[in-house]
Amino acid sequence: MGENSIAGVRKNFPVGELDPHTQNPAVNNLREIFLRHKWEIAKIYFYVIIAQGFLLIEPWLMGKAIDGLLVGGYLYAGLLLCAFLLESTFIYKRMVLDTKVYLQIYNEIILDYLKRNKDAPVSTRIARADMSYAIVGFVENDLHYFLVSTMTMVGTLCFIYAGSLQAGVVATLSAIPTLLITKRFYRKIAQANRVGNDHWEGKIEAIQSENDPRIEGFFKRRKKILTAASTLQGKNWAGLSASRSLFLILSIAVFTHKGLGLTQGEAVTMYSYLSQFLGSTLSIPIAVDVVTRMKDVLRRIREP
Repeated sequence: MGENSIAGVRKNFPVGELDPHTQNPAVNNLREIFLRHKWEIAKIYFYVIIAQGFLLIEPWLMGKAIDGLLVGGYLYAGLLLCAFLLESTFIYKRMVLDTKVYLQIYNEIILDYLKRNKDAPVSTRIARADMSYAIVGFVENDLHYFLVSTMTMVGTLCFIYAGSLQAGVVATLSAIPTLLITKRFYRKIAQANRVGNDHWEGKIEAIQSENDPRIEGFFKRRKKILTAASTLQGKNWAGLSASRSLFLILSIAVFTHKGLGLTQGEAVTMYSYLSQFLGSTLSIPIAVDVVTRMKDVLRRIREP
């Protein structure tokens, strides 16, 4: 681990002496806040995993239900309905619990920061209070998304390989252009995040100055920063979307080119799994972007 790791690595320091790299009070307090709520968070993720498990088997059940209904069979249609209902139940339970838990965590994080930084400029304190929600948002939304995407990638790929080895190979190869495109834009997007956060910390000072040219200049600069960041994201997603569409068509062509005596249900199932898998690979650049933003926010929250 590097010196920016949240967990850090404990070294042999004399009793009472703090390792400046790993014993940052802000990091320790942040860790303690999340640990206080670990069982509630674990319960939330349990609901997420169960709901995603039902979601993964639904395309297979859908295919079986279609083939069954064509010959007057209703068993798989009934099982599919049960899967839908159970998935919805666990999603509902997760949604009810997570807002309450994560808002409590956010309140504890921001109060801890404000108590430790009473002498910081007002503009900086307000901006970093806003940024603090990104930490909670990461656990509440981004980690959920990455967990679901990982389960989707692994689960759908297993179903794809079970249906067609060739289609599975083509789908797997789609990760190569995704990684190349992400690598190309990563540094520029990271720089845009840092510049945007630096600029945002001066918002209150600019407004309190009551200097119209300065205020106007601030928001013009803000517009340029956000436009540049949006342009980078647009180029990134355009490349990824084109790659996804191409490999989806290639995978379907490989799966169907010999006919294989496919039933309608099997065709629907394979298309669904291919589409889900290729969509889940888009979580790779999202993960890079989120980690970049979180590293910058944590660096600012840790600063005295």
